[in-house]
Amino acid sequence: MRPSPGSGESPGPTTRPEPDPLGKLLLQSGAVTRAALDQALAFQRKSFIPLGRILRDEAGLSVDALAAALKKQTHVPRVYLRFFPVEREVVSLLDIDLCRQHEVIAFEKLGKLLCVALANPAQRNIIRYIETQTSLEAKVFQAPWEDIQKKLEK
Repeated sequence: MRPSPGSGESPGPTTRPEPDPLGKLLLQSGAVTRAALDQALAFQRKSFIPLGRILRDEAGLSVDALAAALKKQTHVPRVYLRFFPVEREVVSLLDIDLCRQHEVIAFEKLGKLLCVALANPAQRNIIRYIETQTSLEAKVFQAPWEDIQKKLEK
């Protein structure tokens, strides 16, 4: 007989620890202060703008520090593209037909890191293709296809 959940036995080998959120990674690296992070999180709850962008634009977080923290993140965060501007030059890094076919968009470039949003982020093959074609490392985000589509049409 197996013990019931909560009986004190440790979780099985398939249980993964929760990934660290971006704010925690930035605090640990010393890239932001607790006060700046708390203020950015409060703003994010109202705006849905990605935390990294808020900290970069409002708190002076460096692009390099943001890119390093994003690289350390192990989960696929959700991004709401409808709430912030996407630069055309970044969108144009990927072929429009590829974007429509695979429901993907490049929305921010941070040095050698390319932030891409996919409706289905499990498409690892498209990520490898993007990295090969752009010579940039891709950081994957999940976004609703409707948001991606609207940004592609502009």
